[in-house]
Amino acid sequence: MLGLVWSTVTASDGFTKFILLLILVLSLGAWSVAISKLRELSRISGASRMFMEALRTTGRPPGGDFLKNSSEMGPLARMYAEAGRYLRRRSDLGLTGPLTAEEVAILHGALEREASEDLAQRSRNIGFLATVTSISPLLGLLGTVWGVLASFIGMREMGSADISAVGSGIAAALTTTVAGLLAAIPANVFHNYSVGKVDDLAGEIDRFLSELVDVCRRGSIT
Repeated sequence: MLGLVWSTVTASDGFTKFILLLILVLSLGAWSVAISKLRELSRISGASRMFMEALRTTGRPPGGDFLKNSSEMGPLARMYAEAGRYLRRRSDLGLTGPLTAEEVAILHGALEREASEDLAQRSRNIGFLATVTSISPLLGLLGTVWGVLASFIGMREMGSADISAVGSGIAAALTTTVAGLLAAIPANVFHNYSVGKVDDLAGEIDRFLSELVDVCRRGSIT
């Protein structure tokens, strides 16, 4: 079956081959983005889990190599580090008491910016998956319509309505629809999964931000 499909594709016209090549490029790009994003989200999830386990059990974040590589720390650890830097700057100015309402607002804003930057990073390239999901079937449909149109023109020129005379052309046209769906379906699955994981991370960040600000009100996170 695959051999017949391949032979049909190789016998198709230039426009059909161009559509198939374009769909292939989009599909490969989607798989590349999906694999990269899944690895990234898995790494961030593991780092955040490690951080929270250490914080709950010891009251301290994990140290050592974990804190040496900021890209591996995860958003929760970076927010914690940002809060620590803010409180140290405050302490250097001789302020050691509880935070004022204005200071709480400043700290909250700084942590929100840190969280927003991290979420923007996690959401990067996910939109490409949505693009592939929407464009690939349309490209497949375009190739199919083109192939069917070319087949009917061929039937008119030959003066014959025999489907066997243009069956190969129609078959080649239909391969673009199949290719478009094969590119769009996994891209859609990966897109929805990635968006769900980013949304979960956003909820976790929001909860931790509120807890961290409440803890910092007393002027210390130790």
